[in-house]
Amino acid sequence: MPYARGRLSAAFVRIAALPFLISAIMLTAYASLQPASAQVTTSLATLRKQHPRLFIHDSELPAIKKAIATDSFVKTVYEQQLAYGEKLLTTPPDVYSIGGSEHTLLATSRDMEGRIFTLAGLYRLTGDKRFADRATQEMLAAASFPDWYPKHFLDTGEMTAALGLGYDWLYPVLSPANRATLEHAIATKGIDPWIERIRDGEAIHHEHNNWNQVCNGGETIGALAIADEDPERARVIIDHAREAIGNIMKLFAPDGSFEEGPGYWNYATSYNVLFLDALDTALGTDFGMSDASGFSSTGDYHIQSMGPTYLFANFSDAGAGVYPSPQMFWFARRFNKPFYAEYERKVTLSSKLDPREGRESSRFAIFSVFWGAEDAQMTDGKQLPLVQSFARVDQAYMRSAWNDPNAWYVAFKGGDAHASHGHLDLGTFIMDAFDQRWATDLGPDNYGLPGYFGRQRWSYYRMRTEGHNTLTIDAQNEDLDAKAPLTASGTMGDGFYAIADLNQAYKGKLASWSRGVALLDKKRVLVQDEISPAQPVDVVWNFHTFADVKIAEDGRSATLSEGGATLYARILSPASGRFSTASTQAPPPNAPNPGLTNLVINLPKQASAETIAVVFTAPGDPTRPALKPLAAWK
Repeated sequence: MPYARGRLSAAFVRIAALPFLISAIMLTAYASLQPASAQVTTSLATLRKQHPRLFIHDSELPAIKKAIATDSFVKTVYEQQLAYGEKLLTTPPDVYSIGGSEHTLLATSRDMEGRIFTLAGLYRLTGDKRFADRATQEMLAAASFPDWYPKHFLDTGEMTAALGLGYDWLYPVLSPANRATLEHAIATKGIDPWIERIRDGEAIHHEHNNWNQVCNGGETIGALAIADEDPERARVIIDHAREAIGNIMKLFAPDGSFEEGPGYWNYATSYNVLFLDALDTALGTDFGMSDASGFSSTGDYHIQSMGPTYLFANFSDAGAGVYPSPQMFWFARRFNKPFYAEYERKVTLSSKLDPREGRESSRFAIFSVFWGAEDAQMTDGKQLPLVQSFARVDQAYMRSAWNDPNAWYVAFKGGDAHASHGHLDLGTFIMDAFDQRWATDLGPDNYGLPGYFGRQRWSYYRMRTEGHNTLTIDAQNEDLDAKAPLTASGTMGDGFYAIADLNQAYKGKLASWSRGVALLDKKRVLVQDEISPAQPVDVVWNFHTFADVKIAEDGRSATLSEGGATLYARILSPASGRFSTASTQAPPPNAPNPGLTNLVINLPKQASAETIAVVFTAPGDPTRPALKPLAAWK
């Protein structure tokens, strides 16, 4: 199986001969393991011959340039990217650097990705060769790296995507020598390590989490970029990716939710969409994969998981800070949902973007120009419902209004304790009101902590049950095999509600436990627990907040102050309940939690069935809603 390209110099061929020979043997071994149907695949039969072939064709550029001139949103994002590109012209290329919390190359891969995407995109929009030359310089630097750190394959997948896109978009202006160098790097440092994992059965280890979309998506971008020169490698990558990503896309059924949480939704769907669009633009088809059940409505989950504060309901290992999601423009166009594009425009221009992924540095920002321009005329004013639940992940979201920063908002979580990147947080909730976040989730700790994804994970405060807004029993974690389905959700009078069955959370300690969260009359929130102990237990009701907390003398109420706003919390049941505060500081190496208060209700030696109910109201609202059993909420 020959790999020497006719245009390569003799010297280059001699240097490259050994790795190519090894790769040829590896590909042959892989092919021998496949059924005959896989070996005669026609995945590349419709490959677009000319470059650029990925994402945006040259014929589309005039309309995009027109949108830059006439559409204020597209113009704003373009100018931000242009300023970033000009800055990069005088910035040295990235260097091979293993670091970060996990001691990987990932930060470098992502930075290079953002640089190459921006610079190559700006060249296509402006014709200014300075951007092309600077992008080429960045790609040649990556090509010279000893490897793309396949030990942590996200690094390799993202670097392959970066060079694949840059190679394709800049192909017309790359010199033959630079094309050969970059093609060789994509093949041997990007694609071959993944083929080796496919051959060894290692690639399947991340079949059901975001690594699937990122690794297979990034590899596909690289494979399609060089598919005309290296069709055998491309076929292996694409055939594997179609099956692998097809499997994880089944997890969007039935309603588009994503079990790794709202934060990882953004990461996973970015590459899922890049994969699908790369296939479609390079081959003229995505093989029907975008028709997967639930995928057309996954943007609903993304939108509902953001509060009116433009902060994520950051369940699982994710921060609360929101950052642009250009794939929402793709979803808007592909599934004819203009309101996805409308919402994404608001998010992109929000003043509360996560500074780690802001307007300038977001590595996918150039796609907000390209895909946002295509959706420039899409508008219908549609909104999602004010209450929406997602069966696959057992999460419910409710709010008092759209387009109102002062709206009430509650995100409520049941789910599966075994979910990827999950915490032991069944029954937790997050709450916004008056343009502030009151009930908060701390999100992840440092991924580099000992055993963070292993046996020590449940020893860290941010992953433990006590670090979330739910009940702790006998100061213990919820059971690792517990599941908490939502049993009901919807409207209740002029408000909304959701109920979770938490019976499995503390087997042997609680005979039963249900929690209901309600947004009453769209102006107050009620959290109600019904528990029946199986034995006397110590019960703690937890509420984490960065607000200033002042507890009334009788302990039955508390005043929370944050950002000039005020919220009241009142205990409705039990009569013996009193507010107090508990420490949120765990010993090193746990991350410190400065400014965080855990407002708690302690019920020691609870032996009988009890209802614990707390209502949150606006200042001056004296309402004390009459309690009724959760069964009556339905």
